[in-house]
Amino acid sequence: MRPAPPSGPGYTGSRRWPLAGGFALLASFGFGPVVQASESSNQATVTVASIASSEQVQHPRNKTFMKRQWGVEVIFVRRTAGGYMLEFRYKVTDPDKAKPLFDRQTKPLLTHVESGARMIVPTPAKTGALRNSNPPLAGHTYWMFFANPAKFVQQGEQVNIEIGDFLADNLVVQ
Repeated sequence: MRPAPPSGPGYTGSRRWPLAGGFALLASFGFGPVVQASESSNQATVTVASIASSEQVQHPRNKTFMKRQWGVEVIFVRRTAGGYMLEFRYKVTDPDKAKPLFDRQTKPLLTHVESGARMIVPTPAKTGALRNSNPPLAGHTYWMFFANPAKFVQQGEQVNIEIGDFLADNLVVQ
Protein backbone atom coordinates (compact mmCIF):
# COMPACT_ATOMS: atom_id res chain seq x y z
CA MET A 1 0.00 0.00 0.00
CA ARG A 2 1.47 3.34 -1.08
CA PRO A 3 1.06 6.52 0.93
CA ALA A 4 -1.02 9.33 -0.53
CA PRO A 5 0.99 11.83 -2.62
CA PRO A 6 1.82 15.11 -0.86
CA SER A 7 -0.32 18.13 -1.49
CA GLY A 8 -1.05 21.50 -0.02
CA PRO A 9 0.27 25.06 -0.16
CA GLY A 10 3.76 25.32 -1.57
CA TYR A 11 3.72 21.85 -3.16
CA THR A 12 5.20 22.08 -6.65
CA GLY A 13 4.40 18.57 -7.83
CA SER A 14 7.85 17.09 -7.28
CA ARG A 15 9.38 15.28 -4.35
CA ARG A 16 11.69 18.21 -3.67
CA TRP A 17 11.06 20.83 -1.01
CA PRO A 18 9.20 23.93 -2.06
CA LEU A 19 11.61 26.67 -3.11
CA ALA A 20 11.04 28.91 -0.11
CA GLY A 21 11.18 26.03 2.37
CA GLY A 22 14.48 24.77 0.99
CA PHE A 23 16.15 28.18 1.25
CA ALA A 24 14.76 28.70 4.75
CA LEU A 25 16.11 25.32 5.84
CA LEU A 26 19.56 26.08 4.40
CA ALA A 27 19.57 29.51 6.03
CA SER A 28 18.63 28.03 9.40
CA PHE A 29 21.76 25.87 9.27
CA GLY A 30 23.93 28.83 8.16
CA PHE A 31 24.45 27.60 4.59
CA GLY A 32 22.84 30.43 2.71
CA PRO A 33 21.15 33.81 2.81
CA VAL A 34 18.27 34.55 5.11
CA VAL A 35 15.18 34.69 2.92
CA GLN A 36 11.61 35.82 3.00
CA ALA A 37 9.05 33.96 0.94
CA SER A 38 5.70 35.19 -0.29
CA GLU A 39 3.12 33.34 -2.32
CA SER A 40 0.98 35.03 -4.90
CA SER A 41 -1.22 33.16 -7.35
CA ASN A 42 0.34 29.74 -6.57
CA GLN A 43 3.87 30.90 -7.44
CA ALA A 44 6.51 31.14 -4.76
CA THR A 45 8.83 34.11 -5.05
CA VAL A 46 11.91 34.48 -2.90
CA THR A 47 13.55 37.77 -1.96
CA VAL A 48 16.82 38.05 -0.10
CA ALA A 49 16.32 39.85 3.21
CA SER A 50 19.93 39.89 4.37
CA ILE A 51 23.07 37.84 4.14
CA ALA A 52 23.98 36.00 7.34
CA SER A 53 27.68 36.51 7.84
CA SER A 54 29.53 34.08 10.10
CA GLU A 55 32.80 35.98 10.00
CA GLN A 56 33.46 38.58 12.63
CA VAL A 57 34.29 42.05 11.40
CA GLN A 58 37.79 42.92 12.49
CA HIS A 59 40.24 45.47 11.19
CA PRO A 60 43.13 43.85 9.25
CA ARG A 61 45.69 45.62 11.46
CA ASN A 62 44.34 43.81 14.54
CA LYS A 63 44.94 40.44 12.89
CA THR A 64 48.43 41.50 11.81
CA PHE A 65 49.25 42.70 15.34
CA MET A 66 48.11 39.41 16.88
CA LYS A 67 50.26 37.44 14.44
CA ARG A 68 53.29 39.67 14.92
CA GLN A 69 53.05 40.08 18.71
CA TRP A 70 51.61 36.74 19.86
CA GLY A 71 52.01 34.35 16.92
CA VAL A 72 48.28 33.54 16.81
CA GLU A 73 45.34 34.25 14.54
CA VAL A 74 41.93 34.47 16.25
CA ILE A 75 39.38 32.35 14.39
CA PHE A 76 36.19 32.86 16.42
CA VAL A 77 34.34 32.93 19.70
CA ARG A 78 31.01 31.13 19.57
CA ARG A 79 28.34 29.73 21.82
CA THR A 80 28.33 25.96 22.20
CA ALA A 81 26.93 23.24 24.49
CA GLY A 82 23.43 24.66 24.19
CA GLY A 83 24.69 28.18 24.96
CA TYR A 84 26.17 27.26 28.37
CA MET A 85 29.76 27.44 27.08
CA LEU A 86 31.73 29.82 24.88
CA GLU A 87 34.33 28.29 22.55
CA PHE A 88 37.43 30.33 21.68
CA ARG A 89 39.38 29.02 18.65
CA TYR A 90 42.72 30.32 17.45
CA LYS A 91 45.45 29.20 15.05
CA VAL A 92 49.14 29.27 16.00
CA THR A 93 51.41 30.83 13.39
CA ASP A 94 54.56 31.14 15.55
CA PRO A 95 54.88 28.58 18.39
CA ASP A 96 57.63 30.50 20.24
CA LYS A 97 55.56 33.67 20.49
CA ALA A 98 52.40 31.71 21.40
CA LYS A 99 53.94 29.82 24.36
CA PRO A 100 52.56 32.18 27.04
CA LEU A 101 48.99 31.28 25.96
CA PHE A 102 49.66 27.62 26.80
CA ASP A 103 51.10 28.14 30.29
CA ARG A 104 49.09 26.00 32.73
CA GLN A 105 49.62 28.48 35.58
CA THR A 106 47.97 31.33 33.65
CA LYS A 107 44.20 31.49 34.12
CA PRO A 108 42.30 32.74 31.04
CA LEU A 109 39.42 35.17 31.54
CA LEU A 110 36.61 36.15 29.19
CA THR A 111 35.03 39.52 29.92
CA HIS A 112 31.60 40.52 28.61
CA VAL A 113 32.14 44.05 27.26
CA GLU A 114 28.64 45.38 27.95
CA SER A 115 28.28 44.24 31.57
CA GLY A 116 31.86 43.62 32.68
CA ALA A 117 30.98 40.07 33.78
CA ARG A 118 33.98 37.72 33.83
CA MET A 119 33.87 34.05 32.84
CA ILE A 120 36.54 31.43 33.56
CA VAL A 121 37.72 28.19 31.97
CA PRO A 122 36.07 25.38 33.98
CA THR A 123 38.35 22.72 35.49
CA PRO A 124 36.41 19.48 36.04
CA ALA A 125 38.13 16.97 38.37
CA LYS A 126 38.30 14.14 35.81
CA THR A 127 39.38 16.05 32.70
CA GLY A 128 41.22 19.12 33.98
CA ALA A 129 40.99 22.59 32.45
CA LEU A 130 38.92 22.81 29.26
CA ARG A 131 41.79 24.26 27.23
CA ASN A 132 44.91 23.19 25.37
CA SER A 133 48.10 23.39 27.41
CA ASN A 134 50.50 21.13 25.49
CA PRO A 135 53.35 22.87 23.63
CA PRO A 136 51.99 24.72 20.55
CA LEU A 137 52.73 23.66 16.98
CA ALA A 138 52.74 25.98 13.95
CA GLY A 139 49.66 25.74 11.73
CA HIS A 140 47.55 23.94 14.34
CA THR A 141 44.20 25.20 15.61
CA TYR A 142 43.63 25.27 19.38
CA TRP A 143 40.59 25.86 21.59
CA MET A 144 39.44 26.70 25.06
CA PHE A 145 35.98 26.75 26.60
CA PHE A 146 34.64 29.39 28.96
CA ALA A 147 31.65 28.90 31.24
CA ASN A 148 28.55 30.88 30.24
CA PRO A 149 26.21 30.42 33.20
CA ALA A 150 22.52 31.01 32.49
CA LYS A 151 23.45 31.67 28.84
CA PHE A 152 24.45 35.18 29.91
CA VAL A 153 26.53 36.06 26.81
CA GLN A 154 24.40 36.04 23.67
CA GLN A 155 25.24 35.80 19.99
CA GLY A 156 26.33 39.14 18.46
CA GLU A 157 27.67 40.56 21.74
CA GLN A 158 31.30 41.56 22.26
CA VAL A 159 33.81 39.92 24.60
CA ASN A 160 37.46 40.38 25.56
CA ILE A 161 39.76 37.44 26.22
CA GLU A 162 42.76 37.78 28.54
CA ILE A 163 45.42 35.10 28.95
CA GLY A 164 48.22 36.61 31.05
CA ASP A 165 49.46 39.62 29.03
CA PHE A 166 47.61 38.46 25.89
CA LEU A 167 44.44 40.45 25.14
CA ALA A 168 42.01 39.88 22.28
CA ASP A 169 39.43 42.62 22.59
CA ASN A 170 36.02 43.30 21.09
CA LEU A 171 35.53 39.82 19.64
CA VAL A 172 31.97 39.28 18.38
CA VAL A 173 30.31 36.09 19.64
CA GLN A 174 28.89 33.94 16.85
